[in-house]
Amino acid sequence: MRFATSFTSFLSLVGAIYALPSTKRQSTVTQVYKFTGSPLKAEGIAVRSNGQILVTFFDRGEAWLVDPPTKKASKVAIFTDTTCSAAIAEVAPDIFAVVAGKYSNSNTPGSWGVWKVDFSAGGATPTTTLVKKVPESGMWNGLSAFNNDTVLVGDASKGAVFKVNINTGNYSIAIQDSTMAPASGMPMGIDGIRYANGNIYYTNIFAQKFYKMPIDAEGKKTGSATQIWGNQMADDMYVSPEGVAYVAASSGIQKVTADGKVSTVASVRSGTAVTIGADKSTLFVAGSDGAISSFKI
Repeated sequence: MRFATSFTSFLSLVGAIYALPSTKRQSTVTQVYKFTGSPLKAEGIAVRSNGQILVTFFDRGEAWLVDPPTKKASKVAIFTDTTCSAAIAEVAPDIFAVVAGKYSNSNTPGSWGVWKVDFSAGGATPTTTLVKKVPESGMWNGLSAFNNDTVLVGDASKGAVFKVNINTGNYSIAIQDSTMAPASGMPMGIDGIRYANGNIYYTNIFAQKFYKMPIDAEGKKTGSATQIWGNQMADDMYVSPEGVAYVAASSGIQKVTADGKVSTVASVRSGTAVTIGADKSTLFVAGSDGAISSFKI
């Protein structure tokens, strides 16, 4: 998440301070599409099996569809009674879960929930339904598919991970941990979150840390968090089934191998989220400047 108001200059400063030089050759970045006006601040990204890109926005409670071959974008979902949409993840073939709530200069606790955007019936227009709005939500942002009917949602102000059933709407706090708590006097802790191979990977944006934590089949932690880095601000990410992470960070897209080696693989400085393409060899990046970019891995 890149705050549009009071945190903007702070983010820019941190990005400059913690930009990490890399001697390795970086991938060529291609701009796929550029949003201008409103919506602008792309926050979440997912790719359909047909190659079309779904984008959510920190400045709008909407999802838009980008068609790379035609370079056209269209609004496909409105999340009623929200002003902000955040992370998005595919939970079943052509069915996506989205976090949305109210944030406009300040957060509205209790406004956050999970929505379902369903393209599975075919056609260009999905069915959009509210799964659950959660009164206990602080400030939801990150979201990851967990199993066939459950998503994990990061609560940035409570320093917790909620578990939400996308079919019944049942929810509970699965994890609350000090590594997820707000830091540095800022109101946000845990930001991006992804589940892969029995672990959750997550960033604590203002603590400038990236972690990995083992969890069980119920979403409960089974061990302590392992810090992967602690010197740069980062947002959301893609994690492969093999446990290789690609993280949108202040110094560009960071690749973290399964054994913890970190390198900068692409120079995208406004990145907020990363996802894998339908070809499994292209990564797509959402940017707070409205740019949707791609590069090969």
